[in-house]
Amino acid sequence: MSIKDSDITPDLLDRDVEGFSSFDLDTRLLRAIAKLGYSHPTLVQAKAVPLALQGKDILARARTGSGKTAAYCMPIVQKILLAKENSSAPPASRALILVPTRELAEQVHRHIQELTSYCSKEVVSVNLATADANVAAQRPILAEHPDIIVSTPSKVLAHLEAETLILRESMESLVIDEADLILSYGYDDDLRKILSFLPKIYQSYLMSATLSPDVDKLKQLILRNPAILKLTESDSPTDSTLTQYTIPTTQKDKFLLTYFILKLRIHPFGTGKCIIFVNDIDRCYKLKLFLEQFGVKCCCLNSELPLKSRWNIVQEFNRGVYDYIVATDEGG
Repeated sequence: MSIKDSDITPDLLDRDVEGFSSFDLDTRLLRAIAKLGYSHPTLVQAKAVPLALQGKDILARARTGSGKTAAYCMPIVQKILLAKENSSAPPASRALILVPTRELAEQVHRHIQELTSYCSKEVVSVNLATADANVAAQRPILAEHPDIIVSTPSKVLAHLEAETLILRESMESLVIDEADLILSYGYDDDLRKILSFLPKIYQSYLMSATLSPDVDKLKQLILRNPAILKLTESDSPTDSTLTQYTIPTTQKDKFLLTYFILKLRIHPFGTGKCIIFVNDIDRCYKLKLFLEQFGVKCCCLNSELPLKSRWNIVQEFNRGVYDYIVATDEGG
């Protein structure tokens, strides 16, 4: 789903920058950016894009929703367009983008497709992180040498080990997005193995909501004299600004109390979109059915649902089809 300027909180936009035209991007890329409804870069884009276009490695601490996906996608697409203008070399995979989940891979890939809508023949991207495709099934796709590959670490490692994907000579850009989540999901060993299949010199982007000691170790592995952007945004929730409520209740009264809070629109609950977390999948469906009896529009989101179903549910939630998502965590 595209994010327009009107969807971004004011502190995330950098009004000191004239606009995306100041980045000296390809006109096809600028047309796609305008089509997406962007007029001003966000803070992370204003800081990261010019440095990336200079060839700098980037380490950026920026939260989800800050525009960091575009902050690395724009310079990567620009770099590929320039390379193809100045060379008649055969097709080659030039950029690898690693993300922690299939859902995020789909989101990033869609954003790349939007940015390359006016140069889709020149810049080809693929998403390997699909649940319904094994290594053999994806071999023909990789044989075409797509310019940009989006994947989870485990899937791309499987291709590198099977030699259906060879990046040692061609790769120019590596992105590790949501690095803190990638590490927390246990992908650190996969990352180290992936690095052994890559060339010695390439441009790297490390994007993370937090700069933990583990992320710092990863920084030392993949970044070379990086530009470090520790961006602060005024509405980012912290311990000092985040208000938490605890309501003691019995197990049997939880559903009814949840309904009262949502239906009576008790501030800050029930006053806008809301995600309700429950312990397991069974409880997820029970709460959904309970709320629907009282006319509360809600949907379920859990790991039992196919990837495409989860994606569609999130899109419908964003469009306002549902006001509430009843969800379990990653393992539920």
